[in-house]
Amino acid sequence: MKTIDSDISERIRKGDKSVFRDIVNEYKDRAFALAFRILKNRQEAEDALQEAFLRLYNSIMNKSYRNESKLSTYFYSIVYNTSVEFYRKIYSKNFSVISIDITEAKYTEGDELLRNYESDIHTQEIDGIIKNYINNIPQQYSVILTMFYINEMTLKEIADMLGIPIGTVKNRIFRAKEKLKELLLKDFSYEELKQYA
Repeated sequence: MKTIDSDISERIRKGDKSVFRDIVNEYKDRAFALAFRILKNRQEAEDALQEAFLRLYNSIMNKSYRNESKLSTYFYSIVYNTSVEFYRKIYSKNFSVISIDITEAKYTEGDELLRNYESDIHTQEIDGIIKNYINNIPQQYSVILTMFYINEMTLKEIADMLGIPIGTVKNRIFRAKEKLKELLLKDFSYEELKQYA
């Protein structure tokens, strides 16, 4: 049975350039956000994103992408890997989101990560605050929060991309949210912050 993604891939291979343009327009902003979290430089992030789109196109054309995962998940993994490659070349040092050293003691399977963000505030306002403050937390935390909140990847998709258990992803998002909360507390009172964290 054909999926939407397999149909898209087929149309691109048959030369329908408008389909790939649509993909670029749909994913470029969120993909740029992920690249920027890693590279911390607009020009480098744009270069990495251009390379990532080229790799996606080539992958579709040579049938490396087999529709085994969602196209968005597959593309974000390309963006992540490309950005890390650029980072290593530019800064000549290792970088890895999965290097955060934490235990899973504070989290159990089934904990709801988003429950602390439920409020009467409009989602757009919450998103705006998160995006603004995410820029100011350490890179290893901002990347995983970007995957979760901005790229809207599921826990399983993040776990598959990073090659770690879902429970570990939950724990790392929890730690990242704690860092975000620490930063927010510098500018908001605890009462104001209750609606966000």
